[in-house]
Amino acid sequence: MKELHFYVSKASEINRRFRGKHIAIIGDRVVASGRSPAEVWRRAKKANPRARPVLAYVPKDDTLVLVFG
Repeated sequence: MKELHFYVSKASEINRRFRGKHIAIIGDRVVASGRSPAEVWRRAKKANPRARPVLAYVPKDDTLVLVFG
């Protein structure tokens, strides 16, 4: 998935710029950000109607995120 690779490769910049916000990624760009996932989804789809954005939440400082798979 291109969006995941983009997020991982730009994590430090994304974390610094979008701390505490939801973001929408399409391809190799953050296309929308905001406080609620619904708002971010709407804005991303309005700007890119045919694309399927990937949403992510960028945690605030000192947040531990555990991923189980």
